[in-house]
Amino acid sequence: MLIYIYHALSTFRSVFSRHRTWVIFVMIVLGFLGATEMIGISSLCRFWGLDVQGYYRLLHFFRSSAWCLDELVHHWVAFVLSQQVAVVMASRLVVIADHTYVAKDGRRMPGVVTLHQDSETQSKPSYFRGHCWGAIGLLIGSLSAPFCLPLDLRLHQGFGHLGPTPPDSRQWTLAERPVAMALEMAKQQAQTMVLILDAYFAVAPVFALAQSLWSLDHRAPWITLIVRAKTNYVAYFQAQPTPGKTRGRPRYYGDKVTLMELFDHRHLFTTVTCQLYGQVEEVSIMALDLIWKPTGGLIRFVFAHTRLGPLVLMCSDLQQDPIEALQLYSARVRVECMFDVLKNRLAAFCYRFWSKHLPRHSRTPKSNATLQGPASSYVESVRGRWLACEAFVMLGAIAQGLLQLIAVKYPETVWAHFDAFLRTRSRHLPSEATVRHVMARLIRDDFLALRPSATMQEIRHLCPNSTSEVETLSAAPS
Repeated sequence: MLIYIYHALSTFRSVFSRHRTWVIFVMIVLGFLGATEMIGISSLCRFWGLDVQGYYRLLHFFRSSAWCLDELVHHWVAFVLSQQVAVVMASRLVVIADHTYVAKDGRRMPGVVTLHQDSETQSKPSYFRGHCWGAIGLLIGSLSAPFCLPLDLRLHQGFGHLGPTPPDSRQWTLAERPVAMALEMAKQQAQTMVLILDAYFAVAPVFALAQSLWSLDHRAPWITLIVRAKTNYVAYFQAQPTPGKTRGRPRYYGDKVTLMELFDHRHLFTTVTCQLYGQVEEVSIMALDLIWKPTGGLIRFVFAHTRLGPLVLMCSDLQQDPIEALQLYSARVRVECMFDVLKNRLAAFCYRFWSKHLPRHSRTPKSNATLQGPASSYVESVRGRWLACEAFVMLGAIAQGLLQLIAVKYPETVWAHFDAFLRTRSRHLPSEATVRHVMARLIRDDFLALRPSATMQEIRHLCPNSTSEVETLSAAPS
């Protein structure tokens, strides 16, 4: 398994123009896998036993011109697709997109805005300061036991900190940005995709953007959507043709339908057995092609009554199988598990990049219309801190993706090496936390071995002779 990780990281060598920069990249990714605590770059220094010079070396890595984040993401996506572990439906990859909020108190940190999030927990404020991240994840493994592997994460709010926007640039809405990311990824990889979204994205601009670009080779849109409809939506049947000639334009909209009211007509539904949320259950399902007024075209609506209640899905593909659409949407919950691992297991959002050239902002939540950008001479400096935040999170996402790939490819080997207490196995595939526990010990053993691997030898050349966290953990009694 460790050899697999080293091989995967070695493929990134072409992304970096300098060999030492690539070695630091390997150190950071392995640090995410092996460090016992992660509160920023200082944790990586403690893990590898770096001194002050090593700290600034890691800090400079995120500002280095020896590599480009876009090229890194492009290579990561190509590597993941080459592993042949993606869930494919009708020759399309299954991709999930969503937003997540991360609280940040940095007064000079770019991209920090006022965010609003409703919560049933009274201890959480409704308005707070932080970063809004948009993520694209690929469904890997099997539909019965999938992982959502992170492909790309970017900041999606706070662009006012980067100065005035050029007049010819496209101003995406917050709902359109993840779709634009998936659309660009599909074109780069020449692979059509099914994009799974929640009800926040059930708006007309999202459907228009997904249908805006088609693949000539596949003779289909690059992206088809499966989106949960909002409970107050309505649609229309197609108008029946009027016999004979009548004055005026022919009717386009037929009878109006309130979507949730269709669940009162249970005789129209068909009962089927399918697997949802990891359990096999009987579901009442029905599919109708109706006109949705915001788009002015036909949308396939899938009505399903599950053990969790009624559910309405909107599919941009009129040939979409309704049972398959329901099963795919039930896998959308895996993106929430992906965010949980990034936040609480790998601590990929524990970054602290700021710029003294950015105007100081209040920690009290205020209107985002008051965001102030830096002076024109300092825009590039602030933009560098912005990219440093995205790069730090992306390296954590690569570390999580490697854990998931190992869990899919070597589940039996992981369980054979796992020696910690686990009360109950939730499924056959080990979780990211289980794989990380195993990989941390393998990385520690390789670091202290008399004959370490070639990759670890290069890392040891950059580490001083002082005691590192790896050596401290190995010396502690088990």
